[in-house]
Amino acid sequence: MSSHNLAADLRPLVDGDLFTAENDLAAYSEDFGRLVYRKPAIVVQPSTSRSVSKVMEYANRHSIPVSTRGEAHSQTGQSLVEEGIVISTRGLNQIGQLDHPRSMVPCQSGVVWGDLVRHLDTQGLVPRVLTNNLGVTVGGTLSVAGIGICSFRHGVQGDNVLSLEVVTPTGEIMRCSESENASLFNLVRSGLGQFGIITEAEILVRERLPRNRTYMLLYDNLEAVLNDSKKIMQEGRLDYIESWCVPLPVGFKEEDGRKRAFGEWFFPLHITREFSPDQPPKEAEDLAGLSPYRTSHVEDRSALDFAFRLEPLFELWKRSPYWGNTHPWMEVILPWEASSFYVKTVLEKIPPPMLGGGHILLWPSSGRTSKVPLFKRPPGEFVLGFGILPGIPKDYVQPVLEALDKASAASMMFGGKRYLSGWVRFSRDQWKQHWGEDWNRLCDAKKQLDPNRILNPSFIDFE
Repeated sequence: MSSHNLAADLRPLVDGDLFTAENDLAAYSEDFGRLVYRKPAIVVQPSTSRSVSKVMEYANRHSIPVSTRGEAHSQTGQSLVEEGIVISTRGLNQIGQLDHPRSMVPCQSGVVWGDLVRHLDTQGLVPRVLTNNLGVTVGGTLSVAGIGICSFRHGVQGDNVLSLEVVTPTGEIMRCSESENASLFNLVRSGLGQFGIITEAEILVRERLPRNRTYMLLYDNLEAVLNDSKKIMQEGRLDYIESWCVPLPVGFKEEDGRKRAFGEWFFPLHITREFSPDQPPKEAEDLAGLSPYRTSHVEDRSALDFAFRLEPLFELWKRSPYWGNTHPWMEVILPWEASSFYVKTVLEKIPPPMLGGGHILLWPSSGRTSKVPLFKRPPGEFVLGFGILPGIPKDYVQPVLEALDKASAASMMFGGKRYLSGWVRFSRDQWKQHWGEDWNRLCDAKKQLDPNRILNPSFIDFE
């Protein structure tokens, strides 16, 4: 169906905006990965759940594919569709009245987390879990999981919603929670947008202290940073943990008949405590028993500044070639016992230039704080997230994709699970392996809820 005909049919159904101009369609034809290109026939930006429902009813009746798109931070075309309808959730941007007794704030799914953080900060509150990048939408991260640097305490963002409003692929508007339509609740949280469109969420919040102190520690040994992270989590002495891997280029060495750049790796560990100015932290107690290479810096910040602590990094990326390059980010969640060997093996194979200005994340966390069924992670008391976040010119990305596919496959051999927001190139067998015992149930749910297979196609190879 042509864009003109779609616009004529959809205009009476939508409270909001429709876009059919070529420059608008081009803007919605790529995601943050810049690896997949799919041009839609029309972009719809509704402002109400009822409008989303009407669009889905129409699309299902005519078997027109639909993709949902927030800030399009995906990297495998999850938010793209060829010759179909893009539903942009950015028109669903209203934040509701705080419910103090339930420690909850309702909001529409297109609300950007940073806007919600600013809204709550004036009331001394913060969402229980935040992702590093606050420029993404509530519905987007809930559909993946939403991991953060306090997930070792509170689980993922999907654990911290009381209820959701969802529009099914056939256009039905349903409320769901642990006690109401629980099967749908457990399908849309970490369901990658395959089983319904989240339009509203009741987000759990907590009171926060006004200041944060961050100890910026540096390690030259992976086992040491892992041991100290585990100690901090076990003792519960601090509120936030984040770490990553930084290469120091050393030179070139001969390998397989060619010269290859190589480096040594260092491991920053930032650990943070919330505090009130009248009760400042005691550094000796906070760092007792830890064994960093050195303490590089100690920084006190407001709660709001801490939430946005990575904005200077994002600004540097946006001013450099990195932001316009391809972003095949590959993130895995590893069993704690296998993590050291896996990470060291992968780092040994990564030449520093491969990152292209990006970085490699470490995410120490508990394996037991999340109860979201579709957020797949290895069993065990602790897990380690590991993410390779390169930014590569498109002309040079193919060897990087092949290397990342190998690292992904190796992680699954070690008992790891992929975090599915990034670059994912799975065969059907790999999808089955990822979902495990849930695979057949998900295939049945897709047939039941999305009989015409119109919602967010071309990602998961369902039977």
